[in-house]
This record gives sequence, structure tokens and C-alpha cells, in this order.
Amino acid sequence: MVKNDDGTSARGYKLATLRTLLDSAGLLSQVAMSAIQVHDVARCRPLLERAPVLRAGDLLREERGGIDGATLSHVKRQRRVDVIMPLKANM
Repeated sequence: MVKNDDGTSARGYKLATLRTLLDSAGLLSQVAMSAIQVHDVARCRPLLERAPVLRAGDLLREERGGIDGATLSHVKRQRRVDVIMPLKANM
């Protein structure tokens, strides 16, 4: 449970998932869970750096809030996984 800046409380957890896309569905390949106050990048970093389901030549679609520059470089250079991130309207 955490206190928000406006004084309200929130409880829960964060879930990071790696899904393998099939023809018309997705299959959960790996899951990582943490407390709600853990930042998305901190939760996703170990998953992206060490997940055995990611192999060289794979294509990863990642949300902007789940990856930072250092992790992106590691995934692309060391693991040889291509990464797609959606653009923002003001980019």
C-alpha cells in the first residue's frame, strides 16, 4: 500500500509480462511481479536482460515507460533483439 501525492491511498502490485504472439492470440511466456511502488523500468529491466524466452533475432514491442536507454542498448546490442516502441504525437 502506498500514499499518493494527493493524500489518497493505493494498494496493488505491478505485473510485467512477456507474451509470444501467435496467429490470433498471445501466449504468456514469462511474468514478473513487484510491489506497486516499484517503477516500471525497475520491474522490467531484469526481465528484459535475462529472460530466456528472448532470443537473438526476436522482435520486442515495448511501451515507452517500461524501458530506459541503458536497457534498450543492452537488449539490442548484447541480446540482439530488435525493439519497437510507439511514437508520441509530439515527437
